[in-house]
Parts: sequence; structure tokens; C-alpha cells
Amino acid sequence: MISCNRQEDNMKIVFTGDVILDRGVNDELKLHGDSLLINSFDFLEKQDFLVINLEGTLTDSGNIQNDKFNFKANQDKIKRIKEAGVTHVSLANNHIFDFGKTGYENTIKAIETNDLKLLGIVAKPSIIKKGKYQCAVLSVSLTTYNDSLPISSIDQLKASVISFSEKQRDIPLILYIHWGLELQPTPEKWQTDLANDLINLGVDAIIGHHPHVTQSIEFINDKPIFYSIGNYIADAYLPDTDLSYVVELEIKKTIENINILPIHLDRYFPEPLSFKEQISDLKKHIKYSNVCLFKQNEKWRVEQTLNVNFSEKTDLWLISEENTISTIKKLNPNSFLLSFQKEGVTANVLNLHGLLSEFQISDINNDNSTDVLIGISKKVKFDPTDKKRINIYTFKNQALEPLWLGTKFIHEIQSFSIIKHNNLNYLATIEKTNNSENIERIYEWDDFGFALTDLNKIQK
Repeated sequence: MISCNRQEDNMKIVFTGDVILDRGVNDELKLHGDSLLINSFDFLEKQDFLVINLEGTLTDSGNIQNDKFNFKANQDKIKRIKEAGVTHVSLANNHIFDFGKTGYENTIKAIETNDLKLLGIVAKPSIIKKGKYQCAVLSVSLTTYNDSLPISSIDQLKASVISFSEKQRDIPLILYIHWGLELQPTPEKWQTDLANDLINLGVDAIIGHHPHVTQSIEFINDKPIFYSIGNYIADAYLPDTDLSYVVELEIKKTIENINILPIHLDRYFPEPLSFKEQISDLKKHIKYSNVCLFKQNEKWRVEQTLNVNFSEKTDLWLISEENTISTIKKLNPNSFLLSFQKEGVTANVLNLHGLLSEFQISDINNDNSTDVLIGISKKVKFDPTDKKRINIYTFKNQALEPLWLGTKFIHEIQSFSIIKHNNLNYLATIEKTNNSENIERIYEWDDFGFALTDLNKIQK
């Protein structure tokens, strides 16, 4: 029986990194057949829309651009891309004019003939719909050789975002952008500055490509920024160019969930990874990031660390903050193992007994050492009441040492966070009074513990 009350599933849209069908990839296709293209996508979980960045052209044109690398492939390759489940192809990159205007037009015609949707050929976002859900994808390039594209400058990009946001702010706007320096593990300052501007103008997520390696992930105003997600199909032979991941966004009225799936390029084509390989690769991907990942079936959910929830149906979290990586393993609901790394040094493993809540990395006592702050609900010897406490460990001598395992504040702790003011870190708490009212307090480290600080002196 079909229920009339059946709710429509989220709209799921997957973004891959760069797809290059020339050079070594073309050699492999000639040797093993075009089934390699189809197999490159068949391990991905079912999605509604699948977006790729086609870095190169589909043409027989010989009108070659004066560049070190020029990519093209036979137009029949797009048929295999379509068979593989790809729905949208972005042409906004520095190789779309490798074979001149003719190559560009041939590529558009080949893609449209095969009923695939084009991105990056107009100066406004494309609306993607599934039932009552929808999102907008704006595909742009801020690299070389893209002056003839509809958007090829920061000013044009901002103008497009402003125009769309003023008219349709209720539709999530995703920026799929070709930018940055090749083979660099972190973005340039102009990129992080631009990301801030674009989020403030109305962009809801940024997914970058072009460097051929993965770069850092962060959240700005609760919006995810993937500065580069690496290659998807390419003759990757330089260091780390064979390590990559795809991004999946689950959308209703807003972007509900953000997932990534790490992959490895084997002879230029993507392959799924074993669980052990995923852990190893993800630590490389998030090395310079500020995010929390936790396992969800075959994918990894991406969250802000401040939103981490240790009651999720998972038993493993990876947290990257302040150039550190923490691995938290749940043994049971009240027992966890914490492994901590900084600059390649792994500290002693901590056994944590109790129910975890907050997890923060900060130099809370302002002594230029990294501290780990953990919210943990448990009973202790001198206070046999089961309630939330804050345990703090400091990373010194290549180990995590207890800094403060105090159990009491003025009132019972509900939650805590870190505030930075004048280059100093403070502890902000929400505490429940005896009258069951919540009150905010701010503490500063005072030799061996925390001292209450005047709220008016700290400007958030």
C-alpha cells in the first residue's frame, strides 16, 4: 500500500573534483575501454544529481591555445559520462578554451546533445530541482585563460551572487569554483578573504577545485568551505594528487547535511577505500582544517567542532582544530578513547569515562601551549553527583598532561565555549542557577584554576 503521508526524501547532490580525459587517462581508455568511465562512478551511493568539472574540451579542433597543457577528448566520451549517472557538467575552468572558440562550442554541443545540463556558461546560478526542494549552483573560474567565460573576475562573481541573493534568498546557493594555486595544501589569503565576503553576500556553500590536491575545510558563519576537493579522473602522478574526496549535500529548504567520501586514484581512476585507508587519507585531507568528521554508513558527516554530538549513531570522530588532529573512539556510551596529534607527534591515549559533550582546542591558560577542553558528565570521588564537568589537558613534552580536572563552578555547567579578546582566551559558560535559570559567565585562567571575569570587560 502506498501511503499518502509519505515524506519526500532530501535532495542529494554530489560534487566531484577535476575530470581530465586526455593524456594518461585517454591511453588507459584506449587500452581497457570506456567502461572505465562508467566504473568510475558506480561505487558512489545513489544521488539525485551528480556534478563534475570537465577540465578540457570535447572536440576535433586543431586550433590549439598557446599553453603548456591542452586537453581534449573525443565527443563520444560524454555518452559514457552520461551513462555513469552524471547530470551536470561545469565548463568554468582554465582549459575550456584550450582549442579555441571552436573547441568550446563543440564541447557545449556534445554535452547538450547527450541531455546533460551545463554549468558555467552563463553569468547566473542554475536552479536544480527535485520535487519541492531546490538549490542553485553557480559555477565560475578565477584562474588563467578564462577571460571569455561569463564570470572571470571577483567583481563579476560578487555581482552575480548579490543579484541572486536579492531575488531568491530562500534558495540555497552553492558556489562551484575553479581557483587557487596548484599543488598547494592550503588556500591563499585572497581566497579566504573572498570566501568571507561571498558568505556574507549570500553564498551557502563553497566547493573548490583546480589545485589537483585537497586543501583545508572550514565553516564561515555556519557555512561550509571546501577550498579544493582534488582530482576525480586525471593522470595524477605528482605527490598527493591521487588523494581526493567527493562532497554530498543533502538539501531541503536549507543544506541539511554535508558528507564527504574519500577516494584514491588508481591508474588515474577513482577507487573506494578500505576503512583503514579512509582514516589515513582523511587525516591528510583535514590536516589544516577546522572541522569535525564522524562516520555515517559509507560516508563521513562534516560538522563544526562546536556542534559535535557524541550521542550520534557512530563510534568514531576525527576532529581537526588549531593544526591538531584528535581521534575519538566510543567504546560504549560512557567510555571513550582519545588519541591526539600535533605536528606529526602523537600523544599518549587517554581513557575518558563519562558522557562526552563539548570538545574544544584552545590555549585556555594563555601560556602558548595547546590545551584540550572536554565537557564530560560523570560522578567524581568528592562529588558523587552525575553532572557535566570540564576536564582540561595540555600538550607538553609530547604528551597530554592534566591541566585542570576541577569539578565545580558557581553553578552547574550546561555548556561552554571559548572567547578570544585582545589575543587572550577566556572560558564562557552557561550555568543553571538554583532557580533553574540559565546565566552566562566568563572566566579567565588564574594560576591554578578559573576566576570569574566581569562580563562588561569582554567584548565578543
